[in-house]
Amino acid sequence: MKDEHRWRAEISDIEFTFTDRDSYGKVFWQRRKELLLKAGAKLTPDPQLNKDGSLNFSAKVAKTLRADHEDKIENGVTTEDIIFPSPNEIGIFLRFGGDNTWLSLKDKDGKTLHDWSVVN
Repeated sequence: MKDEHRWRAEISDIEFTFTDRDSYGKVFWQRRKELLLKAGAKLTPDPQLNKDGSLNFSAKVAKTLRADHEDKIENGVTTEDIIFPSPNEIGIFLRFGGDNTWLSLKDKDGKTLHDWSVVN
């Protein structure tokens, strides 16, 4: 059975840190479909590729997300806060591909966003 994640009010006060593939960001899950990536986030410069050297699907999504927010990125760092509708979009945006950001976002004690939000 696949885990179901749910936003709860107490989560909105927690600062989560994302660190993966030379990317970094601070994230707050403010509302059900509203996650805030704080300005100053560092983006991985190189996309994830398939074995044949082509862009994988998530890197193509990341390319689109980065184009959508290009006015808020300078030298691989975000210059303004950016709102995303899901944790995975933030991860794909920052690490230029990949998936399952639920396990990559961690609070100051190392507890993941998955741990905070999973409903059994």
